[in-house]
Amino acid sequence: MIPTFLINLDRRPDRLGFMAPQLDALGLDWTRVPALDAATASDAEISAEVALSGHRIGMGRGSMCCAITNFRIWRRIVDGGIPAALVLQDDVALSTLIGGLMRHPDWLPPDIGLVQFEHFGRRGGARLVGPALGEPVPGVTLHRLHSRVAGAGAYLVTGTAAAMMLAEKPLLRMPIDHFLFSPNVSPVFDRVGVALTLPGLAVQRDAGIASDLAGERRRRPRSPTARLVRLWYEINRTLPQLAAMAAGARWRRIGLHPSVPAP
Repeated sequence: MIPTFLINLDRRPDRLGFMAPQLDALGLDWTRVPALDAATASDAEISAEVALSGHRIGMGRGSMCCAITNFRIWRRIVDGGIPAALVLQDDVALSTLIGGLMRHPDWLPPDIGLVQFEHFGRRGGARLVGPALGEPVPGVTLHRLHSRVAGAGAYLVTGTAAAMMLAEKPLLRMPIDHFLFSPNVSPVFDRVGVALTLPGLAVQRDAGIASDLAGERRRRPRSPTARLVRLWYEINRTLPQLAAMAAGARWRRIGLHPSVPAP
């Protein structure tokens, strides 16, 4: 079985209580990973891997600590010789199909190092994806990604991809979901092999226990300059996206699989 690593702050047992029954019911082989806490982490601890300022995409302190926790999980994967692992935040609702996918990993193509399961943001959002790489389960297809998606709440990473990203990652200057899933700004996206499922098999849910990062994002409004920078990143990706479309990629709505529990 593909193992699962669950990121959870020591001071948030309520969120662990939300996730543990769900993971057990799915039959996942899961391990809790203590999250680096923005409330106690020192500048020295953070700045060893994440820039404290001068970000390409805005980051709060919680976002910085979240990225470092993901890096720690990748090192566990590499050091343990783990072929692939599922990485989860402690606020996601998972499709009942996830358990089967983790028990039978032969659906994963050899040239794909990251799989995004999460559907983040507006339910009707469209993304540029390549032709289907397979159908892991009936009604769910896997596609190579050619445009940005947000969220790092539920993703699969292979050991090969984790090793490559750790070896080549710079001092991080963007949130972890941009590093993983944004071809516009990520220095590793084009080499890792990034795919997503259509429809999505996970969604962030607060379940009455508010997210620390969500509050941080609300307190950090995007400036006009930041909006212009984001627009430039999008424009700069136009030619590669046109090339992908010539090879069969199409804009598709992601949606959410009905097997994801309702809120």
